[in-house]
Amino acid sequence: MAQKAPNAASSRPRKAQKKRASSDAQGAALSSGGAAAYTLSPAREAELLREAEALGDNTLHFPGKLARRVIWSSRIQLAAERDAADLVRTPFAEDEPRLTREEIHALRDKIELLRVMQSRWQAAQQRQERAAAAFEKPATEAAQHRQALLRFFDLRFKKSPEGQKRLAAIRAGSGDADLVQDVSDLLLLCSEHAEAIQTAPRGEAAAEARLRELSPLLARMLADKTLSLDAVRSRKLRDAAYTLVVNAERRLRAAAEYWYAGTDKVKDYAPFPVSRGASAGAEDEADADAEEGDASEEGESEDSVPEEEEGDSGDDEPAEDEDDRESPSLRA
Repeated sequence: MAQKAPNAASSRPRKAQKKRASSDAQGAALSSGGAAAYTLSPAREAELLREAEALGDNTLHFPGKLARRVIWSSRIQLAAERDAADLVRTPFAEDEPRLTREEIHALRDKIELLRVMQSRWQAAQQRQERAAAAFEKPATEAAQHRQALLRFFDLRFKKSPEGQKRLAAIRAGSGDADLVQDVSDLLLLCSEHAEAIQTAPRGEAAAEARLRELSPLLARMLADKTLSLDAVRSRKLRDAAYTLVVNAERRLRAAAEYWYAGTDKVKDYAPFPVSRGASAGAEDEADADAEEGDASEEGESEDSVPEEEEGDSGDDEPAEDEDDRESPSLRA
């Protein structure tokens, strides 16, 4: 019996899926999972970091979605490699240098730098988050002892304006850094009124003794949970690496629009689609498997959103970088 001819309509989706899978596989070579496939040499990384640092304050905020962003950028780079013979002949304005094959190839290095810098920033951020979680329990205990001692000194300074002023200063602040200072201030008061503390009937002596144990611990843990200078620098370098990628893509996009406007080829250079005001949340690598869609379907793109509105909305950064974030139940 003669074999049935394949249905043309049903074969088209399968071909599209194969084409999409092939494109995804090429792009995924530069994703987090593809680190072994392509890595920067130490010398090349140092060279790109100097280029990133030279941007100074002229950087964009990385909006998150690392896996999707890396795959999208790698597709643009692959398209530019394919079309290099045309792109290098683009007649840019006189004050803008022509594209070179080296510049096209360098986009791959810049994409990898972004991946590396994001990994380093996230590692620093996770260390801070673990330290913040560890700080919570001793801080809550210290706050309870603080209240017990404040109650004692409220009574003792009932007729002392100077004493009341010192207690008001202790109560005035808020946040973790202020709690650490409160403990230090209270311990000084306890030293000045040691005999009264030792004879107080509601456990004030035990509260003082425990605060003396917690005080150095809290001070060290507060330093650990605060963003270090290295962590701040890693975040700035991550943003600078992202800016290098975006700037390189814009040059390739301008050249592609000159050569391929009105053709399907220009779609290979579409800007990465973004959602205005949407928080990316945790940067789950599973996003790499999500449907990116055409930029026109998303409604917004990196090129259509003004740079000053590109907020850092999706890289799992702490809500506050300062050390005065207040732990729950610490303030009366």
